[in-house]
Amino acid sequence: MPSSGNVPWRQSRSVTWLAVTAVALLLAVAAAAAVNAWRGFGAPFPGLFVDPYADFSNVSMPAWAQEGLPLKYPDRLVAIEGQALPRELPFPSQAAAARIAALARDGATEARLTFSTSEGPREVRRPLLALGTNEVGFFFGFYAVVALFLLWTGGVVLVMAGHRPGARAYAAWTVGAYLLFLSFYDYHTTAGLPAAFSLGGVGFDLGFLWLAYAFPEPPKRGRAVLRTVLLAVTAWGVGAAAWMVVAPWLGHDASTTRQVVGQGVPASMAVLLLSIVLRLGRGSGRERAELLSAAWGLAAAPATLAVGFFVALASGSGVVHLFVPFVIPLLPLSIGFALVRHNILETDVVLSRRLLAGPIVLASLGGALLTWLALRLLVREGVETWLPTLLSVPVLVGGLMACNRLTLWLFFPAASQFRPSIEQLSDQLSSLHEMPAIRQAVEAVVSRWLPTSGPVRVLEARELTSVPNLPEDARERLNTGQHVWTLETPWQRLLVVPMRSLGRLRGVLLLPPKHQAALYTSEDLTLLATIASLGAVSLHHAEALKELEALRRSDVEATRDEKRFTLGLLGAELSHEIAYPLNFFRYLLRRSGKGHTLEPQDVEIGSEEVARLERMLATLRKLKSPAPQLAPVALVGPLKRALELIREPVEEKRLSVSVEVPEDLVVLADPDMVLQVFANLLRNGAQAVESGGRLGVSASLAEGGVRVECWDSGPGVPEALRDSIWNPWVTTKEGGSGLGLAITQRLVSSLEWRISLERKEERTCFCLHVPDRVLLIAPAASRSAAASA
Repeated sequence: MPSSGNVPWRQSRSVTWLAVTAVALLLAVAAAAAVNAWRGFGAPFPGLFVDPYADFSNVSMPAWAQEGLPLKYPDRLVAIEGQALPRELPFPSQAAAARIAALARDGATEARLTFSTSEGPREVRRPLLALGTNEVGFFFGFYAVVALFLLWTGGVVLVMAGHRPGARAYAAWTVGAYLLFLSFYDYHTTAGLPAAFSLGGVGFDLGFLWLAYAFPEPPKRGRAVLRTVLLAVTAWGVGAAAWMVVAPWLGHDASTTRQVVGQGVPASMAVLLLSIVLRLGRGSGRERAELLSAAWGLAAAPATLAVGFFVALASGSGVVHLFVPFVIPLLPLSIGFALVRHNILETDVVLSRRLLAGPIVLASLGGALLTWLALRLLVREGVETWLPTLLSVPVLVGGLMACNRLTLWLFFPAASQFRPSIEQLSDQLSSLHEMPAIRQAVEAVVSRWLPTSGPVRVLEARELTSVPNLPEDARERLNTGQHVWTLETPWQRLLVVPMRSLGRLRGVLLLPPKHQAALYTSEDLTLLATIASLGAVSLHHAEALKELEALRRSDVEATRDEKRFTLGLLGAELSHEIAYPLNFFRYLLRRSGKGHTLEPQDVEIGSEEVARLERMLATLRKLKSPAPQLAPVALVGPLKRALELIREPVEEKRLSVSVEVPEDLVVLADPDMVLQVFANLLRNGAQAVESGGRLGVSASLAEGGVRVECWDSGPGVPEALRDSIWNPWVTTKEGGSGLGLAITQRLVSSLEWRISLERKEERTCFCLHVPDRVLLIAPAASRSAAASA
C-alpha cells in the first residue's frame, strides 16, 4: 500500500499530465485547421457558404454580393446544375465542393444551385469565386488569433484564480469558444473538423450557462436547484455533442439537434445577461462592486451577440459574423480587468507582465492582420504582393508598443514610478539619522504611489510578533529575503516585505491589500523590495550612529572616570608617601617628649624629608606624576635613608636587618624615586614579618645588570593574589591601602628598571633588575660591604 504522503504527489502528477494532454490536443486541432485552410486556399466556391451537411450558412462577406438572396439557415443545398447531391456521404458539402471545382475547371463562371426550403425548392445562380486571402485571412486567421487569445486568458484565469467555481466556468467557456472559432472556417469550407465545431458549439453554450451560475461565485439562494438543472442541461449538451459527432457516420440526420444547439447560442447569452442584471439588483457591498467591475464585458458581449444572432436567424443576414471576433474579446477583457483591479476571483497570485505577454502579442498580431487585409482591398493590383505586408509591419510593432504601454499604465504603475520614487527616497534618507524619521519617510513614499486600503507601516524586526496570522516559517523566509503573506483571504491578507542589510533583518514593510483588492504585481514587489533595501540600509546606519554615539558617551565617561581615578590615585600615592616623613616626625616628637635630645643626624633627615614633601606638593599642583630627575645615585644612600624612615616598626618588632649592598654601586636614577621604592618595599617587609623576624637587602651582579633583592622572613603573598598584587587597592594586610606595590611598580617602570616577586628559602623576595645602561659604577668583584643594623 502506498503511503498517504504520496497521494498528493500522484494527484498533482495526474493533473499535470491531464493538462499537458489537453493542451496538446487543442494545439493539434489548431495545426489541423491551419493545414486544411492552406489546402483549401484558392478553391472555387459559389459566393456563399454551406455547412458540412450542405445547409445554407448565414456567414458572408460584403464582397460576395448576397443582398436579396432568398435563403436562410437551414435551407439545404440539394442539387448543383440540376444534379442531385448524394445523401449517403457523411458530409454532403464535400461532394458539393467537388462539383463546384469541376465546373470551375470546365470554365464556368457561375453555378445554378437548388435549395430545399420551407416554401419548396428554390434555385439561385451564384458567381464562382475563389477562396482567397480575404476569406482565409479573416474567417480563419483573425478568428484563430481570437481563439488563441480566449484560450490564453482561460488558462491564466484557471492558474491564477483561487475562487475555483467561477474560474472553472470561464476556462470551460474559453475551451468551447476556442474550438468553435478555430474550426469556424474549416466547418464552412473543407469540412475536415466538423466534430471540433460541434463540440465547440455545445461548450460555447454550456460555458455561458455555467458562467451565469458560477461567476464570480454560485448564488446563495436556490443553489442546489439551479445546480441540478444546470447539470441536467449539461448532460443533455454532452449527449447532443456526441450525437452530432457520430450521427453523420451512422447515416442519420442530426439537423434538429444542430438547430437547437445553434439557437442555444443567443439563448445562453441571454441567460448570462439576465444573471448579471439579477445579481446587480440583489447584490450589495463588495459583491456588487466586484460584479460591476466586470459587468461591462459580461453584459455587453452577450447582449450584442444575442441581438445579432436573433437578427441572423430571423433575416438570414451574415453581418453578425463579421463582428463576433471583435465583440467576444470584451468578455475576457472585462474579467481580466476585474481580476487584476478588484481580485474578483480571489486569487493569491502576484500579477506578472509575462502573464500578459500572450494577449499583447495576439492583440498586436490581430491588428496587423486586419490592417493587412484592409490594405489589400485599397492598393492597386501591381503592388498588393508586398505593400500591404510592408505597411502592416509598423502596425504590428506599434501595436506591441501601444499595448505594452497601456498594460503598464493600467496594471503596473510601479514601473513608471520606480526611478522617481527611489530618487526621492534616497534624497530624503540621506539627511535622516533618526529611526522614527526614517520609518516615516519610507511609509510616506510607499503610500504616495501605491494606493492601499489602509496605512503602510514600517516595523522593527522585534515587532513581528505583533502581526497576526503570520505563517510559522515567516521569520525564516523573511531572513532569506522572501516576502510573506499573512494567512487570511486575498481581500484581507497583509503583505510583509523584509528590510535586510548585511544579511540581517532590520525590519519589515507591512502593507494592507491594495485599493479595491487589486492584485499586487511583480513590479510592485520589485519597487517595494528596493525601497525596503534602502530603508534597511538607513536603519542600519541609524543604528550604527546610535551605537557610535553610545560608545562616544561611554568613552567620555570612561575618560572622565579615568581622570578621576588618576587624580585619586595620585592623591593616594602622595598621602601614602607623606606617611613616611609624618611617622618619622611623630617618632622624633615622642623621643623628644621623653627627654631625649635630637641628634644632628635626625635633624638632617627631617630637613631632607621636608624638602621632599615640598617637591611632592609641587607635583600635586601640576596634577601629574613627576618625571624622573636623573642623577648619579649610590644605592646605599637611599637605602639607609629608607631604613631610618621605618625605624619605628623595626624597633618595635626588634627586627634583624641585613644590608649587603656595595658602597660603590652607583646608578643613574632619581634619588627621591629610589628612596620611595626602598621605603615601600622595606615597610611592606617590616609589616609582613612577626616580632623578632628578619629583613634585608642584597645586591649582586646578574646577566645584563645588577640584581637587588629586598627580602623578609614573612609568610609571603598568597598564591591567589600573586598576579594582582601589583594592582592598586589590592592588599594582604588588614587596614592596608593596597597602593605601596602599585606605586613601587610605577616608579620602577619610570626608572626603566624591572621588579618581580619570588619565594625562595623561606624568604619573600622583591627583586629589582637594574639594567647595564643605567649603571655608572658596578661593584668590584673582590669587594663587598656588609653592614648590619
